[in-house]
Amino acid sequence: MDTWSPTGWAAIYETEVEGERQRRFTPIQRWGGDGEPMVVDDSEQHCLIDARTAEGFAGLDVCAQVTGVSPAAPGWSVSIKYPGGDTETRSVAAWVVESDGSAQPLVPEHTGEGPVTGLITAGADIVDEYRLQCSINVVPPES
Repeated sequence: MDTWSPTGWAAIYETEVEGERQRRFTPIQRWGGDGEPMVVDDSEQHCLIDARTAEGFAGLDVCAQVTGVSPAAPGWSVSIKYPGGDTETRSVAAWVVESDGSAQPLVPEHTGEGPVTGLITAGADIVDEYRLQCSINVVPPES
């Protein structure tokens, strides 16, 4: 699961799109006064709501808990090797630090020729089935 939350929990939502069941994970932002899991709704107001009241709610699951974000020192990169041998290198912009002490690299979102539209975890924009065949390695700065 490529979901982080400040609580270490995510809500699972299931929907049917063109006859195919799809799962979506939404970070639990906090726990309500009565212990209800709170998520940001998809409306224009972006309010916190009880996760269980949103359409398609299927349950909760443990996810990575974010404890901080740190900018990356210059020179860190991620090398992505695709099946067939093509390789892509992306600069690491920041590190997401998880509660277990591990850090995940954030890289510019792949947009082809267009401008960078945001930061994502390395490999997050690769289709899941295809991602399993890729090799993603963090490359430290040259000494």
